[in-house]
Amino acid sequence: MFKRILVPLDGSETAEIVLPFVITEARLHNATVLVLRVVAPLRQSLMASPGAVENAYRGIEKLAEDYLETISAKTMAEGLEIETIVKMGKPAVQIIEVARKHECDLIAVSTHGETGGSQWRFGSVANKVVKAKISIPVIVIPTLIEINQVI
Repeated sequence: MFKRILVPLDGSETAEIVLPFVITEARLHNATVLVLRVVAPLRQSLMASPGAVENAYRGIEKLAEDYLETISAKTMAEGLEIETIVKMGKPAVQIIEVARKHECDLIAVSTHGETGGSQWRFGSVANKVVKAKISIPVIVIPTLIEINQVI
């Protein structure tokens, strides 16, 4: 039984394909959905002032919060309890850290559907989370299939 389901989203429609699955699982288990948006660190230029970098981070964080509000409204319309979290850092590391800290019993992610060498050469966030040594189940929904095939 799942009590807390973590859904990391990157702001793309591709990542959001996991939401119908999560909504179904959350209903079945009366679970809380935690929606996470991790913003990767900016590359700082030697020319950028500390104030400019800080302002950029604030702007990016605000965009991430606005995005999560939109997702939250859709999910709450389904009658579910939802929490939103914005973190800065490396996505896979933050996903694992949030899952542990918030005692999630499931991490649900989508993958961009890459296969073969490109996935292993570049690495993907989903791949890193799946291979992490954590005791939390991870379900990966490939975006190449219709969500109705999963449910």
